[in-house]
Amino acid sequence: MKKNRLVIAAVTGILALALSSCGGPNEAPAEPGALEKAAVKVGVMPLADYGAVYWAKDKGFFEKAGLDVELVPLQGGPIGVQKVASGEIDFSFSNTMSSTQAINGGAPVTTVVLTSSVGPGSIGVYVTPDSPIKDIGDLDGKTVGINTTNNIGDVSFQSLASSMNLDTKPIWVEVPFNEMISGVQANSIEAGYMPEPFGSAALEAGLRKVVDLTEGPNEKLPVSTFVASNKFVESNPVTTEAFATAMYEAGNDIASKEKEFRQWLPGVAGVSQEVAETMTIPVMEPKMDVAKVQYIADMLIKQGIIDSFDASKSTFVAGSK
Repeated sequence: MKKNRLVIAAVTGILALALSSCGGPNEAPAEPGALEKAAVKVGVMPLADYGAVYWAKDKGFFEKAGLDVELVPLQGGPIGVQKVASGEIDFSFSNTMSSTQAINGGAPVTTVVLTSSVGPGSIGVYVTPDSPIKDIGDLDGKTVGINTTNNIGDVSFQSLASSMNLDTKPIWVEVPFNEMISGVQANSIEAGYMPEPFGSAALEAGLRKVVDLTEGPNEKLPVSTFVASNKFVESNPVTTEAFATAMYEAGNDIASKEKEFRQWLPGVAGVSQEVAETMTIPVMEPKMDVAKVQYIADMLIKQGIIDSFDASKSTFVAGSK
């Protein structure tokens, strides 16, 4: 199948990069309890879902943990997985669906932080105001824009449809998020999948939401993560612990300061203050929950995207050592 060839090709590239980074003398062991590596590079994308990493840097949580963090902008999660596997960066943003598939395919990476889950109404499918499409059943056989397949959009869609005993199969068309609204408006696609802040922008542009993908089995779907290479985690357990702890502390701080977070968000996510004030914000996770990661894996297994997965073998739980 095409998707399997793509996964194999991606994993082959990741493994090649990982192997190329191996070798050379090991650094001297750090003192017990000391950070093995204080200066770290973290791959990031400016979305509210990953807001905790920016908040941790801006508000001093990384500094408190003894970390000197350099944020490295990346275009997508798969690139981040490749870069941590090769050792170019130490941590990177990802999501549970991408990293589960990569790890299942042999990528030598570990999920070190589960940073957020989807907030109510934060992912959905949008159409023009005069579209005859009224609900999820009407999308059968329709062209629906999506940023990438076998990921959050189409997997959550299928999960919701199945829970409603519907055999709805859209024709997924890959479209960048920043072109999704104009694509729907121009009728080059009949509907578009959009997370926040694109969903709020779609409503502001006059589009209409026909499917809320945060309902039913997708309520508080755990999606946003940070990953590191297995080699890094094994060689730098104290640093990994410090990074994860700082991230969860930052997430907890955001959860207690929603108004301040909304005021701060435009400077990070590039959204207007108006959108930041009204958009649904993610649910910040207070700690790693292996069962939630396994829930995503089971969803992928049920849909035939992967065969098997044991989340307990590919997650780092801060405070467990």
